[in-house]
Amino acid sequence: MSILYTVLLVLHIVCWAAALVVYLRDIRAPRVAPGIAHSIAGALVTGLILVALWEMTDVKDGDPNHVKIGIKLLVALIATVLAFTQQKKPAPNPMAHVVAGLVVVNIVIALVW
Repeated sequence: MSILYTVLLVLHIVCWAAALVVYLRDIRAPRVAPGIAHSIAGALVTGLILVALWEMTDVKDGDPNHVKIGIKLLVALIATVLAFTQQKKPAPNPMAHVVAGLVVVNIVIALVW
């Protein structure tokens, strides 16, 4: 199970990084590209699977911090909904900055907390 957990963790990190890379690629004419929406959705799904594995098995020592996970889940859900609803808008879309900001907030929570 630890190999599966590690693979999912790497995929989770890659999804968040991909969302930022796609945003930075389009920063001159900001838009919410489909790549951002799908990367955030992938990070959300892998994050949920990681928490489920942590709860069900002894893949990590100790219990997960449910407050941290709840806040990260809320931020990821908001970012996912915004990304999917705003991806059809034309190129100068300021909501791309909001979505990218939520991605950065989620990464900072993961690293600092």
